[in-house]
Amino acid sequence: MKSLSILLNTFKLVAVALILTGCAALQPFPQAARSGDTIALGVGPLVDVKKPNTKVYFTSDADGVPRNITTSVRSIFNLYADRTSLAYSPNYGYVDAGHKYIHHEPWETVIVIDLPLGLPVGPGHITYQTTASQPTALLEPGVTGPYPDLNTLSLPLEILPGTGTEAPSPFEYALSSGAKLTGDLNALTPQRQALISPPVEDTGSIWGSTYGAIEFSISLPMLDNDCVSSATEDSIRVVAQDVSNFTKSKATMAWAYDGAVLKVMFISSSGNLRYFEPRFSVIAETADFITACDPLTVTPPTVDSVKYYDINGVEIFTGPVTTDYNVKLFGRYVL
Repeated sequence: MKSLSILLNTFKLVAVALILTGCAALQPFPQAARSGDTIALGVGPLVDVKKPNTKVYFTSDADGVPRNITTSVRSIFNLYADRTSLAYSPNYGYVDAGHKYIHHEPWETVIVIDLPLGLPVGPGHITYQTTASQPTALLEPGVTGPYPDLNTLSLPLEILPGTGTEAPSPFEYALSSGAKLTGDLNALTPQRQALISPPVEDTGSIWGSTYGAIEFSISLPMLDNDCVSSATEDSIRVVAQDVSNFTKSKATMAWAYDGAVLKVMFISSSGNLRYFEPRFSVIAETADFITACDPLTVTPPTVDSVKYYDINGVEIFTGPVTTDYNVKLFGRYVL
């Protein structure tokens, strides 16, 4: 039987209890699979996690020997909650408290594993080690930390007798017309991108500060996939997180790109925009962050300026400076 044993609780339990509140307790469901089955592990919200920087181990209670099963990892991706769900509701206590802890959208990093054959039958646990960026608590006043080290956690897993069958790859889907469509879990892997994120420490004591708009000017030299042409707006996507439900900012984002400079503006019709809301990614759709192909010359974007405005459009000068923002390149480049 082809089975996909999902070692996740409901998204409500995992994403809300782990990601948003900072709780480290994991109670996977179900907690049993056979050697050969395909399983999926919810491992917390990680940034730039990928196969090369992650190792996965299974340890049987019978012998206590960690077995490296990293080569059995099929895919790693981030699972987001439905924006109409409680995971986005500021009226749900755990969610609102968790937002005050981390300040990002609810997502769960999922590791899909085709369990190798020959694992010892009986109870055990899975652990993982990754050098990917872990959550950093953006603690508001009255919220305590620290966030747990996800590399120290273990997920219980019992190996059942018998041999399972890994989930098919690629997956097949039936359309209403009767035709079949093939899919690939790797298509869920984050694309090549530059993530621009706000500072993780409130060094300027600006928790209470609110803005009508925040404007970024970003140096973004890119080459299209022909390694000759400059990128255009059609070459990229700009994707922003949305935590406006929690801040009451009613924020919207607009952007423009001329092939060299990216302008991004977050606008709040309520004037409640908070400094940590502008977290966004520039997705390299048909381009990359390079200025030469031979030899390959990677040129990360740089934040050249950040301007803050009040609700009347008057520039104000209280807010993180350009060097406070982090730019990180990561993701799978797919053409």
